[in-house]
Amino acid sequence: MQLRALITDEDAISSTIGVVLMVAVTVILAAAVGTFALGLAEESTKETPSASIETERGVTTVAGTTHQTMDITIIGGDALKPKFVTVKLDGSVVWNSDEQAGATTGIAIYNSKTWPTSSKIESGDTLGLREDGTTFTSDKTFQVVWNNGQKSQVLGSAAAN
Repeated sequence: MQLRALITDEDAISSTIGVVLMVAVTVILAAAVGTFALGLAEESTKETPSASIETERGVTTVAGTTHQTMDITIIGGDALKPKFVTVKLDGSVVWNSDEQAGATTGIAIYNSKTWPTSSKIESGDTLGLREDGTTFTSDKTFQVVWNNGQKSQVLGSAAAN
C-alpha cells in the first residue's frame, strides 16, 4: 500500500459529501410535502376573513338592577371559526371560544345570546354582553378580533357607551 496514494485519493470524501447532501435535500423536501399533505399549513395559507359586525347598546334589568348591554351581531361576510375570534374590552379578553364571559371578566352573557364555540360563527349570530362588575363607559372600546396565530384583523369595534 502506498501512503502517498492513500493521502491524495479524494474519491471517498467526495462521494460521502454527495450522499450527505442528497439525504439532507430529501429530508427537507419530505418535511415540506408532509406539512401540506397533512394540512398543517392550511390555516396559514388562507386569507383573512371578511365579516361585517353590527353593535347595539341597550339596557337590561337583573334582580332589580339595571345593567348596560352590548349586542355584537355578525351581519354578513365569511363564517368564522370560533377558535380564532376574540372579543376584547380595552385590550382585555371578555369572550373567546375557551373563556366565555363570566365573573373573571366583569362581563356576563345575557338572555342566552352567545356565539357558538364548536361550529362556525355565521351571519345572524349575536353575542349579548352586559355589565357584571365592569362598567361600560364612553372611554372603553369593544373590539372583535380575528387571529389565527399568523395573521390578525380587527373585524369591528365600538365604544362601550
